[in-house]
Amino acid sequence: MADTADSDFDYESLLDRARANIPEGISNRARWTLPTPEIMIEGQNTILRNFQDVVSHMERDENHVFQYIQNELGTSGSRDGPRARFKGRIPPKRIRRAIGSYVTAFIKCHQCGAPDTHFQKQDRTTLLKCQACGATRPVKLKL
Repeated sequence: MADTADSDFDYESLLDRARANIPEGISNRARWTLPTPEIMIEGQNTILRNFQDVVSHMERDENHVFQYIQNELGTSGSRDGPRARFKGRIPPKRIRRAIGSYVTAFIKCHQCGAPDTHFQKQDRTTLLKCQACGATRPVKLKL
């Protein structure tokens, strides 16, 4: 009797069945890449020309991302249309690093590394919940 049960549920067939049930978008982690930031220095201002495009790939609130980048750079700025303007001549590498740290802090799951996360409010705490592995962790949205 044990032999027939083992043959119905051998490891390989269960693994194949599990892989077949994983949604396409979640199983392919290489699919998520941000567009390359287009940064130019104009006088005493630094402009991120494709700010809106970068944020739309993140699927996060534009104001939150903008405020985070300003805080990381230690400068003020403004947004006009799809662009973001920051005061001062900021090296492009610093802006790329600020965007990368936002992705690490507010997008990627700390357990599995997947970008399939969203904010979830629980009582007075905001959690970052991963749709791929189900992990949650608290995040501080106020900057």
